[in-house]
Amino acid sequence: MAHGNSTDGGLVWLISLTGKNQVKRLVISVFLVFHLVVIVSGAIPANFSLVTALHAQGFLTALTEKLAPYASPTGLQVGWSMFAPNPSRDNSYIDAEISYRDRRKHIWSFPQMQELGYAERYVKERYRKFASERLWVKENTALWPDAARYIARLNADRSNPPQTVKLVHYWFVIPPPPGQGETPPSERWGREVFFTYTVKPGDLP
Repeated sequence: MAHGNSTDGGLVWLISLTGKNQVKRLVISVFLVFHLVVIVSGAIPANFSLVTALHAQGFLTALTEKLAPYASPTGLQVGWSMFAPNPSRDNSYIDAEISYRDRRKHIWSFPQMQELGYAERYVKERYRKFASERLWVKENTALWPDAARYIARLNADRSNPPQTVKLVHYWFVIPPPPGQGETPPSERWGREVFFTYTVKPGDLP
């Protein structure tokens, strides 16, 4: 009898374990399929031939908008405009000119990929993208005071506190490749101080 009970117990344990594994597999499969849908729906352009053939432009647009609140903060949202038909030709970056009480000035820059290692690029790329492509845009003026205060706090010095922070946008439009035998044009960078913030004592730690 003891042997029979042992066998029955082992069988119950095996069935229980199999059931748990099936649940785990189901959860993992749902997770993978969901993220695949998020990535693919964001990468397919609405005018893609298969989408238009199925008359699914409206469905694809609605699906992308529904998934955007999850896709954007998790870094899974990739706009098709990044690749085609006219990818951006702007090379730009943002820095801040900090003026201290003793009139000394310091230039602080947001992350730039060419100055970072591979691990740092993975961590800070979206931070760079936010600054270089979003922060200076006129529609985002509400972010400018917070960005300036953040920079002032990062560069705070109690003996010589920062007085002003200027946010500066630099850009360069990448020209088409030169023809055979032609000399590439020299880089001509534009510069614009798009926001100046006067630091208040309460802004600093």
